[in-house]
Amino acid sequence: MLQTSISRKRKILTPVLLSCLVWLLLGAAVAAGGRAPEYGAALVLTQANSTQKSRFECLPKDVHSDDVVSYNKRAKGNVTVEKTLIQMKAQCRKSKLTDAKRREIRFFRPSCWGNPPEGYLEIQQRENSELQKLKRTYAVIVFACDPMIQ
Repeated sequence: MLQTSISRKRKILTPVLLSCLVWLLLGAAVAAGGRAPEYGAALVLTQANSTQKSRFECLPKDVHSDDVVSYNKRAKGNVTVEKTLIQMKAQCRKSKLTDAKRREIRFFRPSCWGNPPEGYLEIQQRENSELQKLKRTYAVIVFACDPMIQ
């Protein structure tokens, strides 16, 4: 009698559990864009990166939307590339990043150092002339140096 009730429960539970497993796998496949996820963590990273990249997918490879453009006393007050691009009303046009006036946007990273090297004035002059040349043709976003370095 006891074995019959256990075997009856197994007959009922097995299809229920299998159907739940199938629904979970289907849900994960739909969330991954039709692909079966290899790892759960990779699925979360893919979703986070896809939403981040979809807005400014034509960013240069060395620039990320969460890079800091200017620093504030508090980390929450830091201005990121994404915030700056939103403020400039930037868009990707013909795989180039442009501002509201349809000028191409370029990024400029000046040299940052705590203790300046020999000839640092020449380096700064060269960088300033290069920056002025860029500003004549493009809309330029200049990265500030981290105040913790200086």
